[in-house]
Amino acid sequence: MSSSDQPRIPRIIHQSWNSRHVPREIGDPQSWIDQNPGWDYRFWTDEDLLVFMRAEFPHLMDIYLAYPNPVQRADLSRYCLLWHFGGVYADIDTACISPLEPLAGDARVVLCSEPLAHITSGHLRGLEAMWFNGTMASPARHPFWLSVIELCKVMAPHGHVDVLASTGPLVLSGAVAQYPDQGGLSLNSCHIFTPHARGGVLDGAPSSGPHGELRLSHHYWRGSWYEGESPRGWGRAWDGFWRAAKGRWRKARHDLTAGPSQTLAQASAGIDLALMAAPLPPRRPAPDVVVFVPVRDGARFLDRNLALIQQLDYPKQNICIVYGEGESGDGSAAAIDRIIAKHGTAFAGISRLEIRTGGRTIPRRRRWLPALQLERRAMIARARNAMIAQGLAAGDDWVLWIDVDVVDFPPETLGRLLAAETKIVVPHCVLESGGPSYDCNSFLEVGEPTPAEYYKHVRHGLFQPPADYWCRRHLDGLRYLERVPLHGVGGTMLLVDANVHRAGLVFPETPYRDLIETEAFGVLARDLGISPIGLPGLEIRHDRS
Repeated sequence: MSSSDQPRIPRIIHQSWNSRHVPREIGDPQSWIDQNPGWDYRFWTDEDLLVFMRAEFPHLMDIYLAYPNPVQRADLSRYCLLWHFGGVYADIDTACISPLEPLAGDARVVLCSEPLAHITSGHLRGLEAMWFNGTMASPARHPFWLSVIELCKVMAPHGHVDVLASTGPLVLSGAVAQYPDQGGLSLNSCHIFTPHARGGVLDGAPSSGPHGELRLSHHYWRGSWYEGESPRGWGRAWDGFWRAAKGRWRKARHDLTAGPSQTLAQASAGIDLALMAAPLPPRRPAPDVVVFVPVRDGARFLDRNLALIQQLDYPKQNICIVYGEGESGDGSAAAIDRIIAKHGTAFAGISRLEIRTGGRTIPRRRRWLPALQLERRAMIARARNAMIAQGLAAGDDWVLWIDVDVVDFPPETLGRLLAAETKIVVPHCVLESGGPSYDCNSFLEVGEPTPAEYYKHVRHGLFQPPADYWCRRHLDGLRYLERVPLHGVGGTMLLVDANVHRAGLVFPETPYRDLIETEAFGVLARDLGISPIGLPGLEIRHDRS
């Protein structure tokens, strides 16, 4: 299609509200009509949008009706309106202050950033910018909206947890970051549509973007989603008093009953920070990768594990496999020796280390009991650290940790992990494709709990919150991103720059910040200036047992 044949932004304005009566204090819909004579103004009620969605997007109706918050239906429907009709969509709590005519005829999607005061949540997730979804302009049928809608579908299972990431500015920003045709987007500073942040604070950043010099509208941030409610007066004070008291009591209980732990100074003692921060190994020629496979009673998984390593699209002369086996009762050692005898020449090397942790065998059916986690994971940390001490060779550039009961991953896995070009990176471990995260030790902290809430979940010497803990996002809740910084990391598969381990950063065997093993490894690395990275879209599959 030639540039002259491309669809252009039509002279249509869309606004929506739950009914045709818009309270005067909410916004100024009339201003959009007054400033733009000759434009087609279309007002949509919730009922109108329901009819529209049923007629034009029937395949989205299950998602649309399942959203727990009206704002999520409003978000998804605005993307659909812009795809179907094009034009300008504006939140109801806005006022148009200049004619929209400069946008008419643009072949690009026109977006503006959120004010600087709003971008903390985006930066936390590794986004360079947060894009505002309250006022947007687009030609009809622009393919960008299909990308946004697809991410909304992907994030629908998390609609009850995270509105911004299920349909709001976070998912929009993820779509912008991943959109392959950046030339099809007109990305502007906030001044074009929303120069003020919540609270009326004028954004102080300089104007930027193809339309950044325009001042077309104000956003008043008066929607019900932003108002919220909180206790007031003596009730709020009383509630705060009891929460603080409960937090002090729970912390005191923890301090009295907790076992040994480490401070940052203790955990980092002896770590060579300069070596840890050394440049990454060059990508060409192919760097040497040692694959560490911890094995305890894993005989039935060994053949599949080897087959997966064999099918990696990576030079086998640059891969060395080290099995760390110990205290197995199922013949794992003999099975590994048979693999070495049969396949030893297919790689740069295959070897078996005998690992003794001194820990008892915990049946697989009981391995997730909270009371056993400190013992179990300390034992795993000792095994991992013994493998580093005995198996890391001077020429190894990278360490790829793979649990023996990971039963599937794509051939490009290692290449994609290396392409992240970061010192610590994890894929997304699931039980089934597109399903919930299985390895919940990989997480991003997105909030700060009160002491009462935090210490509620410190049990048996470790912080053990539920999987849906509001302060954390696992990789299934971050699927709208290609890559994301993390705090904790899981060990089902984990790629580490070998110099990180050489520098002395290994897996804490005693709790650090109430975490242990791989979780504590990720958090300690972050505290020392190295942020682990997760790849939500690179899925590996774990055995269901």
